[in-house]
Amino acid sequence: MSWLNILRFPGRSGLGIVPIGVPIVMFIFISFASPNFLNVQNLSNVNAQIAALLIVALGQMIVAICGGIDLSVGSVLSLTSAIIVSVDPALAVPLALLAGLVVGVVNGVGVTIFAVHPLVMTLATLTFLQGLALLILPVPGGDVPDYLEAMVDFSFLGLPAAFFWCLVFATAAAVVLRSTRFGLRIFAVGANEDNAARNGVNVVLHRISSYVLCSFGGVMAGLFLSARVASADATMGAHYGLESVTAIALGGVLLAGGIGSVPGVIAGTIALGLMTNGMNLIGVSPFVRAAATGLLLLTAISLQPRKAIGA
Repeated sequence: MSWLNILRFPGRSGLGIVPIGVPIVMFIFISFASPNFLNVQNLSNVNAQIAALLIVALGQMIVAICGGIDLSVGSVLSLTSAIIVSVDPALAVPLALLAGLVVGVVNGVGVTIFAVHPLVMTLATLTFLQGLALLILPVPGGDVPDYLEAMVDFSFLGLPAAFFWCLVFATAAAVVLRSTRFGLRIFAVGANEDNAARNGVNVVLHRISSYVLCSFGGVMAGLFLSARVASADATMGAHYGLESVTAIALGGVLLAGGIGSVPGVIAGTIALGLMTNGMNLIGVSPFVRAAATGLLLLTAISLQPRKAIGA
């Protein structure tokens, strides 16, 4: 048994010492490093800051389990932000969801039918969507529909709206992965697509569907983030593609496919959120944060097994 396997718990969740330990160590360290960290208002801010990333990362997880990757999801978020302030409020959400559907289908078809590498396909989509978003909304601003703002401004039982957004999407993703045939089949496709196809799984359909779900995650994160800041910005999602990949890798999702879980993604997202919040409280430069994110991604990927997929 290799030392990489020792770090992982048995099963296909991807959970292990690193995904669980990193956020715990960060929490303890920041608690001592900054006296303001455990302030209730600050912890509420952390929740609000990680909500959009968690929603995006959950979609990224589904694509990764199926053996792909989607770098364009951040641009989907940006395009959503541009759309909702540029059209009739009644059409804002339907048009944003339609855009997400189109992007997901295009990515999925490009990867599965035309055999374009996922990195190349989604990088091309990222570039196109970012340009389109800037064309629609060249300058940040605009009025976010009131009903969207109301959906992120409420509190219930003393808990902020961001908590319930996280709860709803995390629960939905867990149900899809663990309690539906679709979830079981994307694990099978990611672990070994040839075996999955021999057992009657429609590999093309499930891979396209995974990209569509990832794009929908970008749309929902765009709705949440735009409503939270009560404004739109065509570059709002610029960092979410890389950060979502980092979050799932930290959470034990195998980027080669076939392994991953919602608890792991939550742990990875919390780790990134704590790092960002801690650096802000301590006064570390945001440029250092960007470098740290890249280092975390490199470390997380280096800890992933290369030869065996599945359990």
